Amino acid sequence: MIKTIIFDLSEVLIAGLLGVEKSISAHLAIPEEQVVAAFNTPALQDLFCGRLSEDVFLAHILRERAWGIPLESLKRMIRENFHRRVPRMEELLVHLDRGYELVLLSDHAREWMAYIQSIHPFLQIFPTRFFSFELQQTKRYPSTFQKVLRSLNRDPHQCWFIDDSPANIQAARSIGLPSIRFTTAPALVSELESRGLAFCSHATHHFS
Repeated sequence: MIKTIIFDLSEVLIAGLLGVEKSISAHLAIPEEQVVAAFNTPALQDLFCGRLSEDVFLAHILRERAWGIPLESLKRMIRENFHRRVPRMEELLVHLDRGYELVLLSDHAREWMAYIQSIHPFLQIFPTRFFSFELQQTKRYPSTFQKVLRSLNRDPHQCWFIDDSPANIQAARSIGLPSIRFTTAPALVSELESRGLAFCSHATHHFS
């Protein structure tokens, strides 16, 4: 019997780094692909695992890429991206909270999460939240999910894990944790219904 639903944050509930490349590339007049490549380095994992501060991580990018932009401006553009919410997910969380324990599991930077939680009070629906900078490892490692399940005192078959990343889904499934790859709220509702979760007709219509 499913008791707990574990949610990813970025690109499932709100925007993460995805999309920030648009504002940065427009500001610097460089291709978006160059911005994505600048962020997607091993240092990003160090940031997520709490081994680097945001300032050190971003200052390295600015220096390495010779971007003509002040550090504070770059930080502001990143934070502006975090304001975007994934459509209909907040309402879906409220519906699911009536019957399931909701848990948040996010790979994120400490400074970014502090800001995100200050601007998105709906995240308070998660009484239990796990962050990579506290776990000191990300969801790319199966042992991350084992740590979380031990803390929750749950077996894998008692939970669902929802994430947009195929790599994270694969890591979760490798320890027997049933997982759903997120695309949209309506698609998630359909998948949950196919797995036996009952939605009233009004709710199904609302999320479709």
